[in-house]
Amino acid sequence: MPVVSDTSPILNLAIIRRLSLLWEQFGEVWIPPAVLKELRVEESLPGNDLIREALETGWLKTLNVYSWMRGMPEE
Repeated sequence: MPVVSDTSPILNLAIIRRLSLLWEQFGEVWIPPAVLKELRVEESLPGNDLIREALETGWLKTLNVYSWMRGMPEE
């Protein structure tokens, strides 16, 4: 089941080289565009190689969560 994450879990797990724990636990992780911006993946920072790899592999995805939720049927 996909989950939505903010910056801290992704960044901190990537820094300690354990970002894969999110994939192992959830399979797919969605992040809002603002989180992608905060991660600064285009820069050479600790852990960013793992974040870039997760984005390229596709288990970490950028998604406008608000727009996605607006399309969900109401319960």
